[in-house]
Amino acid sequence: MKIKVIDAVVKNKDRILQNQTYVCEGLRSDTEIEFAHIEKGFPSIECDLHAAFNKPQIISAAINAEKEGCDGVFINCFDDPGVYECRELLSIPVFGGYVPAMMTALSLAERIAVITTDHFGILSEERKARLLGISERVATVVPVEIGVLALRDNSEILAERVADICNKLYNEERVGAACLGCTGMHYMIDLLYEKLAARNCPIVVIEPLRNGVRYCEHIISMHYQNAMHVLKPTAFLKGYVDGHV
Repeated sequence: MKIKVIDAVVKNKDRILQNQTYVCEGLRSDTEIEFAHIEKGFPSIECDLHAAFNKPQIISAAINAEKEGCDGVFINCFDDPGVYECRELLSIPVFGGYVPAMMTALSLAERIAVITTDHFGILSEERKARLLGISERVATVVPVEIGVLALRDNSEILAERVADICNKLYNEERVGAACLGCTGMHYMIDLLYEKLAARNCPIVVIEPLRNGVRYCEHIISMHYQNAMHVLKPTAFLKGYVDGHV
């Protein structure tokens, strides 16, 4: 099978090269990962405005992925920018980081949490949980107070803060699983696991990048397809997109 991973922010070769090694680890031997980039837009998605500017190129890359014969698309961002728009057009499965991570967490724990970047992210996460209908299961949203673009350069600090948050979530909030609220947090995941082990903290931490790609891989292997595209006038929409995107 072939999965197209679309980076939701402007082209960054170093980011993609590191993501490629991390993403491909543990995948099936017959799974091929290809990466797509966007050339214009914001370097991070931290609000709806950022997503609005970056979405058209994300959608265009997803359309091209289906034309190229890809079996599924993963949009590399926890905010799922363009996911639902792509599902209106494509028959192949399309996922971002958010829904697979949250569904995984809900499958493992009764009370879950999201560890986001900053205080602005709290509002975003609360809104997404309401839209998905899972607010009553999300016990809390906690920020690490590090912006998206600074995550990679502060891996040690980030891992320490997340480990402390997880320890508190488990012991004081009875949270069994926590989702990292940005795919860019994957850089410190191994260090985080070490710190959690040192604290004897058994909370389950869902890292949305690798989890999302594997989720997409599983859906494809089960021969499931996206069902949203059959609910609208496909020919009209595709004709419009072909002429304008």
